[in-house]
Amino acid sequence: MKLQDRFSSFEEFENSFRVYKDTHFVDYFIKDCKTLASINAKFPNGRMVSASKNLKYYYLKFCCVHGGSYKLKNTLNQRSTSTMRQGCEAGIYLKASDDGKALVITKMTEDHNHEVSQVLYSHLPNQRKITPESKAIVLELMDLKANKKMIQHKIMNESGKIVTLKDLSNIHTTGRKKYSNNNLVETVDKLKNKFNCTVEISTDEENNLNGIFIQDSFMTESFEAYPEVVFADATYKLLDLRLPVYVLMTEDGNGQSEIAAIGLLVNEEEITLRWFFETFKKYNPISAKTRVYITDKDMKERNVIKQVFPNAALTICLFHTLKTFNREITCDKRNITPNERDTAKEIIQNIIYCKSELEYDKLYKHLKTVAPETVIEYYNKNWHGIRDEWVIGMTYMTGNFMNKTNNRLESFNGKLKSVISCFSTLEDFVEKLFIVLKCVRLERDKNAVKLVQKHPIQTTQTPELHNYYDLLTPYAFNFLKKTV
Repeated sequence: MKLQDRFSSFEEFENSFRVYKDTHFVDYFIKDCKTLASINAKFPNGRMVSASKNLKYYYLKFCCVHGGSYKLKNTLNQRSTSTMRQGCEAGIYLKASDDGKALVITKMTEDHNHEVSQVLYSHLPNQRKITPESKAIVLELMDLKANKKMIQHKIMNESGKIVTLKDLSNIHTTGRKKYSNNNLVETVDKLKNKFNCTVEISTDEENNLNGIFIQDSFMTESFEAYPEVVFADATYKLLDLRLPVYVLMTEDGNGQSEIAAIGLLVNEEEITLRWFFETFKKYNPISAKTRVYITDKDMKERNVIKQVFPNAALTICLFHTLKTFNREITCDKRNITPNERDTAKEIIQNIIYCKSELEYDKLYKHLKTVAPETVIEYYNKNWHGIRDEWVIGMTYMTGNFMNKTNNRLESFNGKLKSVISCFSTLEDFVEKLFIVLKCVRLERDKNAVKLVQKHPIQTTQTPELHNYYDLLTPYAFNFLKKTV
């Protein structure tokens, strides 16, 4: 391709231009142009009226992708960024001939002020573009959480182009935005019709969303069968609306976890939490039989549960108890020495694992004689009065099925985050939430079927326990064996 070359159509020029760029390892962009349609609209009696429509353009001005210069903005805080503009003056000017039968190269500058090579050319954005078919494959594989490096290898082999990991992420992000959104009406309709859910929406006086209560028929049936113990906690960063995902969970007779309800809450203020738990209570009258709620030490959440379920006990997750003591009993916060801190924390840890009220009283007296006044003041204000909610030996009296932590919930939250991308749209979140639920329920059913299909060759060597085996699940029977 050279100066004064003629092309009978724009398509012919494009094909020739593509070969030129691939052989000279340079890329261009259209800086200015005017179509034949626009010039004829402006001059309806002009000489281009009879021009061939295959030309499409009256003129085009192409500039090297490194052409032009970046203009600094008159602001104090300049953003740290980079630009491809390097002031290169290489360019091509294409214009329709006077007779309107061809596009002619009237100007052509091929002197580039930057390095030109095949490697640099192959890494330019336009050369890394892949076909819509390849993009569809990338979207499908990314949605399935396939390894990005393996996807990169596959697409590069099939397309012969350079594809970076960032390119794959960009394709996935733009694809999600195109096919998924945060339309509340559509999402609620999908929850009700596709997933057979009971859905309730909470809004404020200005009709702003406060929360969404979600419970499908399986959740209702599970809670109806096993209402005794409820685990409650929230997980974060799953929705781009920044809504905490609140999960209520129970334990079945085989020791398997069952989801009882899901709440998407705008915040964790008392008014929002109260609406969620009152809605849960309204749709689940069996909640009156719940004996205990296992939570973290969030006071707002615990106060709401006490108000909505006054007959249920509260216990604090062991992990959160230890974590809170480690966070609050420090040298800076309590104005104590490292030695005093370590001594106090050791005694408190022994208190946590107390097996009885008598053992607790003994260690509590020891703590009061050894620990600094600031530690005792904090302990008495925040922990002593609710010792039956966090001392291990005392929490067993609530009937918590020997559960000391919210590890069940943490495990489920981990499954959610392994499938649902961070900051997903509402629609995408709902779709993948039920993928996780379907998987979890299938594993639960598999374990239940296994109990029916397979029986242990030897249940126990204690004759007195044989009769109990026929009445209990293997999970419950194993607890009984340990006590004998």
